Amino acid sequence: MEPILEKLMEFIDHHKMIQKNDRVLLSLSAGKDSMFLLNALVSLTESYSMEIGVFHLNHMMRGNESDADEDHIAAAAHSYGIEIIAQRHDFKDSACRGKSFEEHARDIRYKLLNETAASRGYTKIATAHSRDDNVETLLMRVLTGTGIYGLKGIPPVRNNIIRPLLDLSAAEIYDYLKSRRIEWREDSTNKDSAYSRNFIRNELLPLIRSRFPMSDTAISGLREVAADSIDLIDHLIEASYPGLVEKRMNAIYIDVQKIMHNRPVFNHIVGRSLRDNFNHHVSRSLLNEIFSKFNTVKSNAILFANNSIHAEKIFNEGRSFLKIYASLKSVSFPDEWEYEIHITGNAGIVVQLPEIGIKVAINACDYNYYQNFKKNNHSVFVTVGNNVDTIYIRNRRNGDRIKTECGVKKLKDLLIEWKLSGEEKNRTPLLVVGSAVAAVMPGLINGTSNRVSSDFLVDKYSKKVISVTACS
Repeated sequence: MEPILEKLMEFIDHHKMIQKNDRVLLSLSAGKDSMFLLNALVSLTESYSMEIGVFHLNHMMRGNESDADEDHIAAAAHSYGIEIIAQRHDFKDSACRGKSFEEHARDIRYKLLNETAASRGYTKIATAHSRDDNVETLLMRVLTGTGIYGLKGIPPVRNNIIRPLLDLSAAEIYDYLKSRRIEWREDSTNKDSAYSRNFIRNELLPLIRSRFPMSDTAISGLREVAADSIDLIDHLIEASYPGLVEKRMNAIYIDVQKIMHNRPVFNHIVGRSLRDNFNHHVSRSLLNEIFSKFNTVKSNAILFANNSIHAEKIFNEGRSFLKIYASLKSVSFPDEWEYEIHITGNAGIVVQLPEIGIKVAINACDYNYYQNFKKNNHSVFVTVGNNVDTIYIRNRRNGDRIKTECGVKKLKDLLIEWKLSGEEKNRTPLLVVGSAVAAVMPGLINGTSNRVSSDFLVDKYSKKVISVTACS
């Protein structure tokens, strides 16, 4: 095995990116890094007993060039006998909503990636970010403003997204492709320094590297120091303030009364909760504003709100809490909602659930797939009869019950045990087969636990299994 592939495997194994029998969806353009990732992971397929597929998003920004990129990556995938899912999005007519084009394109790409992976049963998504991408990202964050979290750069693993190439330089990747005569395509827009990242790549970094030859190593070292510092801070705060943050449904509850004497700790915990749970980054000045408002207001009040996030001061049992939750679009929904879903063969179905702000991917599979799937609380599996081709996803109804190992339990009692508010109870999705509640699924929203009826538990005798997975 070539040294670069050995180095790649060491990085993958160190970060536990790929497990046996994983199905990995590669997010690829037609550029150098993408073509290397495709070729390299094809070479490692047997080593990990994995299955790979390819996803390509045609941005439709460069006319025939964009179409040629799509054709190139499709031909490469077909040459390896790999599934290719190519989608198109017209970014020229797409509203950026106050974001830069780069941010908007990234958001759309990851949204489509997650939906595709969930609907087609892929367990991991791999992107082709290299060490040079991480250097560019870190430098851009420093120049545009960032806190210590921003100095961590691009993480090797985040949820189901893996980045196997982060330990490889552009030069190493280039040498590999040239030695194997693997062709790639150059994106002409990469030369346009009007884009911030291109300016850093094309104009700024060459100047820095010419004056400071070890700058890449220094920047990478800063990233490692920041990551270690954050781990230490998180450990110390968890040790000093255990049980400070509680997740319920789509909301985070922070017992900030315990830390109101320490503004830096407050800022760290609130900022981390926004980043980790809502992928929402706020400035230090805004965190300071929330801190001051929390100290000032004497009753329940909204401290911060925008189109995606609400931060609210609430009182419960004589104590004050900071509640952070995702904003829903100002649409009036009925108290009761229900979706009828028809299952045909093994084809995946994606269903929008606007009442709870997510989409779910629904698949018919078998026990072997269930066994090999990496379990998480964003997915629920139930076994059904071979003749079942219709299921329902809905919220609760009066009289709903679920069967447990200890007998039949009122759903009302179960939701009370979970300490859910009235709104949260109505938003908890149920999986219903016939007239029976097969599963109660709050984990689809917030990653907490789910409950499957004892009549619908999957075992080795299951012939037909239904999976429900949150995909946005």
